[in-house]
Amino acid sequence: MTFQRLWVLFFLPLPLGWLFYEWRRHIRRTPLTIKAIMMVLGILALSEPVVETRDRKISLAALVDTSASISDEDLTRASNLVKQMASAKGSNTLDVIPFARAPRALSPQEVGLTLARTSGTAGRGSNLEAPIREALASLPAGMIHRLVLVSDGNENDGAVTRAAWQAQQLGIPIDTIALPGRAQPQLQTRAVGIPGAVFTGERFPVDLTIFAPKATPATVELAAEGKVIGTHQVALTQGENRVRIRTALNAAGAIDLSGRIVAPGMGESRFENAVAVRRPKVLWISEDPEGTEEHIVSVLTANKFDFAPSKYLPANLDDAQLIVFNNDNLEAMRPYDKQRVEDFVQHGGGALVIAGERNVYVEHKDKPEDPLERTFPAKLAPPRSPEGTCVVLIIDKSSSMEGKKMELARTAAAGAVENLRPEDYVGVLMFDNSFQWAIPIRKADDKPLLRRLIAGITPDGGTQIAPALNESYRRIVPVNATYRHIVLLTDGISEEGDSLTLSREAANNRVTISTVGLGQDVNRAYLEKIATNAKGKSYFLNDPSGLEQILLKDVKEHTGTTAVEKSIKAVVLHASDLLDKVDIATAPALAGYVRFDLKPTAESILEVDEKDPLLVRWQYGLGRAAVFASDAKSRWAASWVSWNGFDRLWTNIFRDLLPHSNDSEAIARYDAANEELVVDYQLSNRAAEPTVLPELYAIGPGDFKKPLDVQRVSPGSYRARVRIGTTEGLFRVRTLAESRTFPEVGLYRQESEMADYGSNEPLLKSIAQATGGRFNPTARQLFEGDGRYVDSNIRLWPGLLALAILLNLVELTLRKWKGILEGLRGRKQAAPQRSII
Repeated sequence: MTFQRLWVLFFLPLPLGWLFYEWRRHIRRTPLTIKAIMMVLGILALSEPVVETRDRKISLAALVDTSASISDEDLTRASNLVKQMASAKGSNTLDVIPFARAPRALSPQEVGLTLARTSGTAGRGSNLEAPIREALASLPAGMIHRLVLVSDGNENDGAVTRAAWQAQQLGIPIDTIALPGRAQPQLQTRAVGIPGAVFTGERFPVDLTIFAPKATPATVELAAEGKVIGTHQVALTQGENRVRIRTALNAAGAIDLSGRIVAPGMGESRFENAVAVRRPKVLWISEDPEGTEEHIVSVLTANKFDFAPSKYLPANLDDAQLIVFNNDNLEAMRPYDKQRVEDFVQHGGGALVIAGERNVYVEHKDKPEDPLERTFPAKLAPPRSPEGTCVVLIIDKSSSMEGKKMELARTAAAGAVENLRPEDYVGVLMFDNSFQWAIPIRKADDKPLLRRLIAGITPDGGTQIAPALNESYRRIVPVNATYRHIVLLTDGISEEGDSLTLSREAANNRVTISTVGLGQDVNRAYLEKIATNAKGKSYFLNDPSGLEQILLKDVKEHTGTTAVEKSIKAVVLHASDLLDKVDIATAPALAGYVRFDLKPTAESILEVDEKDPLLVRWQYGLGRAAVFASDAKSRWAASWVSWNGFDRLWTNIFRDLLPHSNDSEAIARYDAANEELVVDYQLSNRAAEPTVLPELYAIGPGDFKKPLDVQRVSPGSYRARVRIGTTEGLFRVRTLAESRTFPEVGLYRQESEMADYGSNEPLLKSIAQATGGRFNPTARQLFEGDGRYVDSNIRLWPGLLALAILLNLVELTLRKWKGILEGLRGRKQAAPQRSII
């Protein structure tokens, strides 16, 4: 025994002397003695006595391999071993450290010592060095240190010999317990075919070539980023088997797709690859009011499409995969935009026309097809109706129209008449303060006469719109025509009269009215209301030179519709993958459609009325285009929206039109000689060479992120490379912004862990031998002493101080005991007296 403050012991005679002095003066000597002992204990505690001992308690760290190379049976055995260690430890300590690529803490699910395999990329490696080093640094002081390594010994990261040498220098033995490891499977995965690029939500094929030594049932389990996404039961025959299974991925980017094939008694075969997954974007060009296409939008969203609505074609189409024209007047599109749509489809994009009441037929006599007509597999058909159409032109001939305005008005009216067919009707009404028919409503069969009558219109007088509008409406209503349209042309301001009421009545009677205002002195709000109420259009021109084109365009739009509004049933003309899991026989009737003429090489899938196409498609360049002749909203397709085949049909159509090829082909590979990731880009013949090389980045395991060096190898051929060393796992290569020319690509360098089988017993034995440990000990042997001990010190002052405090309480009790007893007796005697009272 030693004392930290030896000089304090010189005070020990003081309590003894005090006891001797007070002994004769006190009758109650027991409390006196206790007080003296308390003083002695206090002095001894202040001297801080220390007793030196030899401690043989063991602190054991159990390092358990939970990497991907450990089979389920081995994991169960390791969990049982750890539980046996916990039962056998007694007063010793046990620290369990699971590890794979790196050591980790026990998860909440492993608190009961039922260990789980390390998931994800962290589990695809075995580093025996790291957990040993961590355990050596974390073992508590004052105890005998031991390590036990439970593993198959298949190290593929780090160097366990360095950690074993460190343990040997510290005198800490490492016991090793060998797990059998995965058995070499009899099944062999000889080939894996996965598309290089797919879209989110798309069911794509995974083609496997599997060798089986005999016929057997098997289970194919697929996982994405380590999470199981589906299991499939297959029947294998003896020899090579070609198996196709389908799956879908909902996350975008380069995805690690892995799988394992398990058969009874034949082990398991694993495979892994990278697949680039993109989220498709749909440009929805529509003139319909917002909210009318809610159901079709929900179909797109549910199938992982990005929905981008717009009234016009945006400037940039690079980030889109599909363009949908919904109830859009394609004749009104600019020629430049039509060419952009054609180029988009030819380079691999998809395009779809969903018809509606705004589709307008315009006859292009002796003109070649425009780019949009070339792109789609069908084009609008001319109206079938024998009645023709009726157009009335109301021309302001007030004095303000003198000169160029009137000249251009006459030219525009003549051009509109020239565009009409002989069976169509035409009328020209002039007005100033009054109105007069220059051409009463008649057939447009004598074009020279009509041109001469129009040329005779001369300006004079004021401006009174309402009477002229009322007259033209009154005369056009009785005409037996398929479409009846009025165009009002004015440059002045007039009293409204009953024009607004008349325009609403016109719409009810299927008469459309358009208005054209020339110059600044017009009542815009008045003219706009008339056109809106009557379902026409309003135009305002400061320069009258554009009048002829505007008038001709308006007449064509409002007299060229080929819509057929009646109840019709869809009929399957040709079986197609577009009808997969869709029973058209159960589909309700549609309330209308637009007539299209089918092109000779187009594929007609559905038809109506025994002659008109409803759903057609074709391949155009690298992309696809399709036409659906009815609508997809609650007008003509109101009954289809609630039909159970509606969602599936449109899902099939949208997915079929997605790009099946890119502007370039991207192939990633590993250059083992230079330890580089290399990506080769080969542009298609249609793709334009980039003026500026893009910035490409490689993103990989362990926060790996580096730019790639991109070089032009030859015309249309580019190569990018970056050094990745021996790093294994999934690498993604992508540009900062979406690019059709340089698409995202992935490379999966399979970890050695996935090819490790059996157990490396020689390595585990050498670790135990080098550090003085044992090979395959029992759980009880791990806590048995081997003659080692640890010098430890026991500090006695806390116990001495606690004993002094306890004696103080005893002395106080003895001194006050008589008073306590008398107080208790007094309470007992007082209780009966209170009850008597």
